[in-house]
Amino acid sequence: MKRVHTLAFALLTAIAGAAPGGADLKAAALQTAQTLGGVLRDCPSSFAGIGLPEKQCVGVSDGVEDARLKLNAALADDLYSVWRSRDEQRSVYNWLKTAGGYVYLRLQPDPDGRTQTLVYLDLPPAQDESAQAQVTQAQAGPSGDAPAGATRIGVVILTPAPPVTTVPAPSPTAEASPPAQTQAVTPAPTAPAPAPATPDLAPVPFGRTLKLQNDRLHGPDVLAVQNRLIALMRPQRAGQGDGWYGPATTQTVRVFQRAAGLPITGAVDRATWNRLFSEGAMTFNAPVTP
Repeated sequence: MKRVHTLAFALLTAIAGAAPGGADLKAAALQTAQTLGGVLRDCPSSFAGIGLPEKQCVGVSDGVEDARLKLNAALADDLYSVWRSRDEQRSVYNWLKTAGGYVYLRLQPDPDGRTQTLVYLDLPPAQDESAQAQVTQAQAGPSGDAPAGATRIGVVILTPAPPVTTVPAPSPTAEASPPAQTQAVTPAPTAPAPAPATPDLAPVPFGRTLKLQNDRLHGPDVLAVQNRLIALMRPQRAGQGDGWYGPATTQTVRVFQRAAGLPITGAVDRATWNRLFSEGAMTFNAPVTP
């Protein structure tokens, strides 16, 4: 996983044409603070041993989802891709373009409780393998292992907030292949009509209506919907969903439904599924407002 993120950062650096530095990171933090009406602040003490020395933090009074929507509205052209999450949308991350290249941007609940949301910004990992190994070793400690429960993004290790404010993220294996949910089926008194054939572009068959709920839906069908939305929304930028049906996915589905002339519900029923995975599905712009 570390290698994958390192390559992703290397790609972003190549696209930007140069590696960002501390000045770019400070400018990104200031831009984020101004956009969200937040304040520049010291990073939490629990972050002392993670990331790079240049890392920046911004405190925001809005919740994570409201902050994400504001950044989408104001900085859509500077965000590299759709927002991703590793903990059921409780925190989300992306990459923000600066004059020197892309920097890492994460929105999460404030572990110190000083504000509602903490914006964490950091530089990409060093491209030199030996330098990268030294930074990783310095962050991980003498054993070379990340702290228990930590999430590693390139050479950045994000330590989870205290249990009262965060929920542990799913493991990479579970995230990549979440267990499919099963549902009890009550036999009908008469033989049901055959279900419509699954569209050719759908990697999995339609099995349930996907919608936002307190107990977040997840599985290969959610991941298929997210990846298809990303492909239609930004054809030139390949992306990968996280397999969890959260607020960001709901909002994106609503925008697709509006563009496709479907009822705007934010839920993926069979009609939306069939249109989404049809060859005639239209491209659309990323959502920028609730």
